[in-house]
Amino acid sequence: MAAADDQWARGYALQALSGLGAREALVNANAEKCHRLHFLQMAVEKVCKAHLTVASGHNHVRKTHAYMMGTFPVIARQFYGKLNDGNKIRGWELSEIRRLAREIQLLAPACNEGDFREDNSEYPWADASGNVCIPCEYSFPNLDDGNRAIIRLIHLIRIAAESYGQ
Repeated sequence: MAAADDQWARGYALQALSGLGAREALVNANAEKCHRLHFLQMAVEKVCKAHLTVASGHNHVRKTHAYMMGTFPVIARQFYGKLNDGNKIRGWELSEIRRLAREIQLLAPACNEGDFREDNSEYPWADASGNVCIPCEYSFPNLDDGNRAIIRLIHLIRIAAESYGQ
């Protein structure tokens, strides 16, 4: 007998919360940015899968990383009010969430925009000059995982995951 969609959604949500916990432990241990971002990427991926499972069923959740940009802004709209006293998300905040979702999605090596972006949080890559770049030495200049926007995004992930994980 196959597991029910609500069990799959709960599983993805609890794994997202676990990923956020691992990220927090890495922040507290002053671990390299690539590892903190890797767990953030995995948490966003899992909460997106929980959302998609609730919306369309587990059979429609693709085994890919490449749908955060479209899905996470939907999640943000849905859960923003819980973080902000019932207020609706403002346009500039949604634009920033879209930008962050894109950058977080690109952290997965499989999401390199057709070889346009090789930087990722897991594996070394060669830059345009042929130099090997190593994630633990790379600054990931497009993502400051300690800034206010990322912290708010993490709160949204947590709220959504807790809701789907019930």
